[in-house]
Amino acid sequence: MDVNDQPHFVSSRIKKTGEFPFFYGSTVNRFWSWYRTYLDGNIELLNKESILCSLRKNQIAITDTILSCDRKEKSALDKYLSNRVYNHKFFSYPSCGEVTKILCTSKGVMNEMLLHKTFFKYHDRLQLNEPASNQFQDQFIKNIIGDPQLITKPIFRQIAVKDGGVIQCLALPSPGSPYRRLIDFGLHEAETNTYLENYLKNAFAWLQT
Repeated sequence: MDVNDQPHFVSSRIKKTGEFPFFYGSTVNRFWSWYRTYLDGNIELLNKESILCSLRKNQIAITDTILSCDRKEKSALDKYLSNRVYNHKFFSYPSCGEVTKILCTSKGVMNEMLLHKTFFKYHDRLQLNEPASNQFQDQFIKNIIGDPQLITKPIFRQIAVKDGGVIQCLALPSPGSPYRRLIDFGLHEAETNTYLENYLKNAFAWLQT
């Protein structure tokens, strides 16, 4: 929503469109439906306080990874975002023996931000563990009867903290258009709905472990 909208206009727009002013508030975005199905069946959709209560209970933080950008008109599509400035300060380094898990709702953002040379230049204590990354990714995709060879851009990366813990990042298919390019997430011979459900079920289970 336009940040310059006045409260009464925002309220009117919510009633007309079904959108609500919070992360993934678009009517075409499925993220909170997925969250309710695979993580917390007690949340009320379109209810910000209910969602925040669940996030606190499950010790989950939520943020934008893009700090600022230009958007083409009011499109919700990532491909219409330009001049992106990423938020490199949204997490703290885990201590030795600890694991921080990041669930990304865009594989594009995960790869553009978390694997870009600028990211590692900014975080000089972090280093990509490519063998561990590939091993987890391959096993994750095989567990849901997918083909790891179809993945050209990573869906999972593991990053080591020098003298510290581990940061793991897993990408979801886009909540706004999850069936588009599921092949990039390993879909091979499985039925599309079944594959997506298994992917989401395993991704949210991973987040909670």
